[in-house]
Amino acid sequence: MNSNILDISSKIVICTGIASGIGKSIAKLFLSAGVQGFIGVDNNENMDEIFSEELSRYPDTFFPLCCDISIENDVRKYMNLARSTFGRIDIMINNAAVAHAFQIHETPEELWDKTFDVNVKSLYFNAKHLIPSMKENGGGLIINTGSISSHVGIPTQGAYAASKGAVAQLTRQMAIDYAGDNIRVVAVCPGTVDTPLVHASAKESGDEDQFWKMIYDGHPLGRIASPDEVAKLYLYLSSDDASFITGANMMIDGGFTAK
Repeated sequence: MNSNILDISSKIVICTGIASGIGKSIAKLFLSAGVQGFIGVDNNENMDEIFSEELSRYPDTFFPLCCDISIENDVRKYMNLARSTFGRIDIMINNAAVAHAFQIHETPEELWDKTFDVNVKSLYFNAKHLIPSMKENGGGLIINTGSISSHVGIPTQGAYAASKGAVAQLTRQMAIDYAGDNIRVVAVCPGTVDTPLVHASAKESGDEDQFWKMIYDGHPLGRIASPDEVAKLYLYLSSDDASFITGANMMIDGGFTAK
């Protein structure tokens, strides 16, 4: 996909979970594609180091902010930063997530709650503080990072799968609720992506060899995705070329859910 033909030069974007994985690739791709403004959110305190090159190249465009998206006051911080700096928010990318490898009965309650706070409740907070201004501005776009776990069962992904199932349905519901306001809502549902989150789940599984065998055997293409190739779908959805897409949970999974 050639980012030169997908024009996002007039867009103001907030993206969560940018310090690694898909979010990091989204930030780098959108900045290189000429986005007008990009607020990057993560709970990682080292973002100035992670994005030192981007901060030097895009000082008036890129603003990373350390926040906890499961805390409403932190959500207000990055919403206010975007509005005070750029005057509006065109695109919200709800990308941050946590995952743990446990069967349901073995999942500690605090991990269950944390999974839903980060993966689901944060979407509610973002909608609460974003939708009114998007309506006033004549529309916008919300992209949620879903997962194939919302559509098929995957061993030891109980809390994560349940949370991503909620994201899938929230995407459909919000697409219906806000279509009349010209607000599109879409989910990107990756298969396994080569990210720190997946590697952490592999270690947590207790049998890394079996974990990776299951992962690779499950993808008909025989490999997992790179964060960079997944980020390109977000770029397309953020362009005017995708103006008729809403309510969709878009698989990018190497054929996993086609079996």
